[in-house]
Amino acid sequence: MWLFPYVIIVFFYYYLLIYIFIFLSLNSFAQQKNKSSLVTTKTTAATTNTVNNKVKTIQIKNANTMRYDRAISDANFLIGNVVCEHDGTILNCDTALLYEKENRLEAMGHILISKGDSITVTGQKLFYDGKTKLATLSGSVVCTEKDMVLTTSLLTFDVGNSIANYYDGGTIVNKENTLKSKNGHYYSLSKELAFHYNVELLNPNYVINSDTLLYNTLNKTAYFLGPSIITSKNDYIYCRNGWYNTDKEQAQFSKDALLVTKDQKLKGDSLFYDRTKQFGRAFKNVVLIDTGQKSVLYGDYIEYHQKNSHALVTKKATYARIIDNDTLFIAADTLLHFNIDSVNNFLNAYHHVKLYKKDIQAQADSAIGSTKDSIIQLFKTPIFWGKHSQATAKTIKVFLKDSTIKSIRFEGNAFLIQLVDSLDSVPKFNQLLGKSIDAFFNKDTLRKAIIKGNAQILYYVTNKNKPLGLNKTTCENINLWFSNNTINRITTTTETDGNVDPLKDVDVNNARLKGFTWLYKNRPKSRFDLHLPEKEVKVDIKSNENTSLKSVEEIKGKNNKKKKENKWN
Repeated sequence: MWLFPYVIIVFFYYYLLIYIFIFLSLNSFAQQKNKSSLVTTKTTAATTNTVNNKVKTIQIKNANTMRYDRAISDANFLIGNVVCEHDGTILNCDTALLYEKENRLEAMGHILISKGDSITVTGQKLFYDGKTKLATLSGSVVCTEKDMVLTTSLLTFDVGNSIANYYDGGTIVNKENTLKSKNGHYYSLSKELAFHYNVELLNPNYVINSDTLLYNTLNKTAYFLGPSIITSKNDYIYCRNGWYNTDKEQAQFSKDALLVTKDQKLKGDSLFYDRTKQFGRAFKNVVLIDTGQKSVLYGDYIEYHQKNSHALVTKKATYARIIDNDTLFIAADTLLHFNIDSVNNFLNAYHHVKLYKKDIQAQADSAIGSTKDSIIQLFKTPIFWGKHSQATAKTIKVFLKDSTIKSIRFEGNAFLIQLVDSLDSVPKFNQLLGKSIDAFFNKDTLRKAIIKGNAQILYYVTNKNKPLGLNKTTCENINLWFSNNTINRITTTTETDGNVDPLKDVDVNNARLKGFTWLYKNRPKSRFDLHLPEKEVKVDIKSNENTSLKSVEEIKGKNNKKKKENKWN
């Protein structure tokens, strides 16, 4: 019985140890559960971050052989018919190294990247970063999308944004167009391409060379952002900014725009050109040079038809042509110019017409010029000026030969006035009046004049350029010969009525034929005066059949009265 207390004590410690074990086990389980819960929470958070950043790992879909030896490399070594997938993009190759931790791939041999049904990229070597979705391919790289093929030696391909870039030369073929450049960028989503340095676009009908060019494959339009040249069999175009639709063959050019054809050169601040219709428009500071005709058209707006060489010019329209080793300028509100053949052309000038050449000037309402007939005609109150001389008529015709003025015909109430001495305090004028006057020139100098129909003349007889008297003559027809721009001989064909009054008996201020108007100050002084506003001019070109004879009689009466007064004195 004495052992009983000891037995009780042993059982007590036994159960106490069991209780402690159970407590410790439960506590350990609880801690382990808390750790597990914490790990699960962290894993969920990591998964959530992965989904939010849309970073997916490169997956192995196929490989004939796969090796992994951590002692050698952290990469999976894939051999034979390798197929990997990353976010919908398939990567095929012969051999690959897949770095799972870094989410990147190195591949060699028969590289093929496929993204959906639209775009594929092939090459011989690939570096692919799964985090940035950026692929770098080398070795005969070909990027294909539908009918567009890009070839280069080194290509970076943004798989996520479908953007291809090359920086060491590339070629793009799109149906009939072939484009080459040093640098290039292809944006698949917008179907746009950008090229820099040594850009060349080849087409069966033309070649485009540019420094910087953008091309949209949807609307087939090239945009020029630097010095650019378009060359074809029939023309040449240069600009520093503009666009060209390769499908419609229409273009808009600016900044030093220039169009050159076989016989013409067209330039302006801006050009529009339709190659199919062979039609062009030019705006601001426009110059059209006809190299075959040796003529130039200026204006701020030109419409040009290349096929028949028609040009319509407005807004400060001016025509220039070499005549007598000098330049003849013709300006008007509107000019219409076209070539009759390879040698001859035709010019129509409408409203506010002005002519300028160093030795002659003119103005009229309208004019016509033809190199075939070698004639320039002025209509509606025309006025013609030479050195200290002026002529008016209903119509003025200038006849040319070998780009030299040979004669001028003044038709309908012709009136020719010549200033005798520009230094006189009281100006004296030689005057020729008739139904028509023909003036003949030799080496830019007036040699002969023929007055037909009710001819009248008032001219000062001179000796060594000093006026001695005034010759007043009326006749049906009068012929005059000139030397040094002064009359030195007169002949008549019918009965003549005339006399010479001594200078002292002449009323110089009133020695005028009917209809006299001296407008010498109105003539253009230079080519830059051609588009200055005109002063209102009224020229009397009414019939002179009766009034002209009356004018001479009035002058005779005044001079006879002066003679009588001198006798009494």
